[in-house]
Amino acid sequence: MKLVGMLLVLFSASSLGYLFSLKYKMRRWMLKSLISSLNLFKIEVTYSKSPLNEILTAISQSADKTIKFIFSKTAEMLSQNEGYTAGEAWEIALNEWNSDYLKKEDKEILKSFGYGLGNSDVYNQEKNFDLAIELLKRQLSNAEEESKKNEKLYKNIGVLTGLAIIILFL
Repeated sequence: MKLVGMLLVLFSASSLGYLFSLKYKMRRWMLKSLISSLNLFKIEVTYSKSPLNEILTAISQSADKTIKFIFSKTAEMLSQNEGYTAGEAWEIALNEWNSDYLKKEDKEILKSFGYGLGNSDVYNQEKNFDLAIELLKRQLSNAEEESKKNEKLYKNIGVLTGLAIIILFL
């Protein structure tokens, strides 16, 4: 019975360590998905003559489920013709999006991207996309460095905490 308790403590503490390390992995995943979706968005805006809400709907259907909400909500708001500009709809969607994994800086990049959305000609739109993608790539690089440093740390802390608790109970 004592052995089962020790294993449960070790498993629980290790799980907590892995759970804390998951946020670093998810941030990397979301940044990669955002970069990919913004590249697709850029191509559609640059070479397609489709309305913005149709482009956003198509992207939301192909986007990863972690970021899908931004594109689908923006498309929905633009489709309802409530007088929102593309930038306003994008910002509202970002504010309603529940993403605890991205940092404030990541969201600021997305917000600043939204300010330029639909406000200029195709050439300047392309520049806006390029800037946002480049800034997100830098954030991804930072996220990978943080991940290397902190993922192992949290995993090891979880296991070692479990072992320390077991030793205390012996």
